[in-house]
Amino acid sequence: MEIGLVLTLCGLGIAFWIPAFILGMISGNKMRKCTADATATVVRINVRNSGDNGLSYHPIYEYYAGGSYYTSEGTYISRRVPPVGAKVQIKYNPDKPKQSYIPGYDNKVYKILTIVFGIVGAIPILVCIGILLFV
Repeated sequence: MEIGLVLTLCGLGIAFWIPAFILGMISGNKMRKCTADATATVVRINVRNSGDNGLSYHPIYEYYAGGSYYTSEGTYISRRVPPVGAKVQIKYNPDKPKQSYIPGYDNKVYKILTIVFGIVGAIPILVCIGILLFV
């Protein structure tokens, strides 16, 4: 019976570590490839109902890069929502200018989620190790 519990706990921990790993890779990939700077203008804010947590705000920004204008959506912002018309500094990929992010917003969200999933995944694995050591 204990082996089933150990496998379940380890499986649960790994199930949380997989998205942590993927989110970390996405964030790192964006930061590595998006090296060019640009000034973007917030053209609107998408407001979504996020269930129990209330509303989430996603800035839609427009910027000029590589001879064209691009529009992109930032990740969820809870507190410091820039007003429409505000200028924000962004990073974009010079090889694929459509890829961009807002430093301090987008990469922060990925980091927080990576840490949360990593910690939640570590708890059942530590319990699993404790069961194996003390039983």
